Amino acid sequence: MAVGMAVTIGMVVGMVVGMVVGTTSMSINSQTQTAIFEQKSNRLSWKTIWNYNTGVIATKVMQERTCYISTMNRSEMPSFAALIKVAAERRNQIGFGRPNKMITFVTNGLVNNLMSYGANVFSMCSGLTTYMAHEVYGPQYNQQSCTALNVVRLVELKYCRGNGYI
Repeated sequence: MAVGMAVTIGMVVGMVVGMVVGTTSMSINSQTQTAIFEQKSNRLSWKTIWNYNTGVIATKVMQERTCYISTMNRSEMPSFAALIKVAAERRNQIGFGRPNKMITFVTNGLVNNLMSYGANVFSMCSGLTTYMAHEVYGPQYNQQSCTALNVVRLVELKYCRGNGYI
C-alpha cells in the first residue's frame, strides 16, 4: 500500500437471535487511523469510534441518548493492524461468542467542549448527554448500572455510571 493512501474496510453482518434482530458494521480508515463500529438492533443500538491518532474512544448508546468519551489504553485495546486483520478474516461472517478482552469504564463528569474531540465525535454526540469515562479494574462497581457492548467479539466495552460504586 502506498504511503498516505486511504483504505477503508467495511463489514456488515445481519443477525436474528431469538427475538433480537439487528446488524453490526465495521469501517476502518487507515489514513485517519480510525475504526467505527455500529450495532443497530431492537434491543441495544450503539456506535463507537476508536481514533488511534488521538487515543480517544467515543461511544454513543442510542437507547440511553448518551455518549461516553474515554482515553484509549493502547495496551488493553487491539492494535490498529489487528483490526484490519479481523476485518479481512470476518468479512460477511456471522459469529457469536465472548470477546477476548473486557474493559470497564466509569463516568466521572460531563464533557465541556465536545468539539475538542474532533468532527466525527462532535457530530455523533452533539445534543446528547456526554460523559467523560475512565478505565477501572476489579469489582468496584454495581454491574446492574452498566451497559456492556460486544464490539465484534474483540472487546467488551462496559460503561458504568459513576454512582454505581459498591
